[in-house]
Amino acid sequence: MYARILVPLDGSKLAERALPAAAELAQLMGVPLHLVSVVDPTQLDLLGYGSFATALAQGALLPFISDEEAAARAYLDRMTARVAEQGLVASGEVRHGIAAHAIVALAQPGDLIVMGTHGRGGVARWFLGSVAEEVVRHASVPLLLIRGERDGHNEQDSYQTS
Repeated sequence: MYARILVPLDGSKLAERALPAAAELAQLMGVPLHLVSVVDPTQLDLLGYGSFATALAQGALLPFISDEEAAARAYLDRMTARVAEQGLVASGEVRHGIAAHAIVALAQPGDLIVMGTHGRGGVARWFLGSVAEEVVRHASVPLLLIRGERDGHNEQDSYQTS
């Protein structure tokens, strides 16, 4: 039915909640997992530059982006190894750009995207935005969203080293 299961991971426990479901589906269908992490310069709030990070990425923030990419690669290597220990085939990839756009661009015909979501509603969703919501709106492949806990214990434990 599917050729590959794409699992976006950002280093958070919330995103990792999608991994067991994705692994179970991969095992049942006999398909590989493709783990992806997106380094988004606009999300680097280093030195207070915030959304101007993209413009500064060519200069001052380039070392920070390189550090973020290395941390993302190390994180994906750990997650890929964990999945491989379960006897599954898995690969990992670090992409650059806006997370939702990069995920949608990476999806190929025959893929299933399995990803975590905060499950926010109302004003919180509108104000904070949602990568999952953007992927739902623009992806051309099926998605399975794994809702985060509603009791406030879904903190963003990032893979960042600092």
